Amino acid sequence: MKILALVICVLSVGASLFSLPVHGQEVAVTLPSFEINIQTKGERGPKYTVTNLTGKTVTACVFRLSSSLESNGQSRTVWDALVQNVPPIEPNASISQFLTHRVGGPLPDTVEVVAGVWVDGETFGDPEWVNAILKGRESLAAAYDQAIALLREGMDQKWTREQYLQALNGKPNSAPFYGIRATLAANTNLDERPQLSNQLMQRMLDSFAERSDQLKKAKPTPSSVTPG
Repeated sequence: MKILALVICVLSVGASLFSLPVHGQEVAVTLPSFEINIQTKGERGPKYTVTNLTGKTVTACVFRLSSSLESNGQSRTVWDALVQNVPPIEPNASISQFLTHRVGGPLPDTVEVVAGVWVDGETFGDPEWVNAILKGRESLAAAYDQAIALLREGMDQKWTREQYLQALNGKPNSAPFYGIRATLAANTNLDERPQLSNQLMQRMLDSFAERSDQLKKAKPTPSSVTPG
């Protein structure tokens, strides 16, 4: 169980939040209702809390952070429950995020939800940023499929630990490949325990297949959303 916990843990690494610079023009849309509270002080640093007041479950959203002290200090942060493998935001539920800002710059004093995806696959907000969410899901699903193919080949050919490591050379450091590398690094005696090796690879393969399937079933596809 300790080894399996490690595998599950490392799979969450590639699912962290990412901030993106502002591109293009803003799209005038009517956005759902969210309550956002900013806390600039705290033991774990400044953060903001987002409460879903819409009555519908949200699986992903894009936050715009800005400061009244900087005219060009806006950034976007994409939060996606499917990519990060965390629970969605149910009605009246909240999530808390770190209040990211430029090093040396002022803390953001405004946080807004500018786009998102509901649990039924419907979207809201700026189409450009809706596409950013959906393309992120598509990219991660492809990464899982690549890792699944590698694991299946290794299991079919009964690869040694060194053969797995060689096959990983040149592979991207996406969440699934990071998970395989971390598992191999934590278990240097797999060649002496082929049954354990097979169990670990099968568990990762099953986990990757489940995650890939979840991402692919999420609607809509990126091509169905046209930026305004």
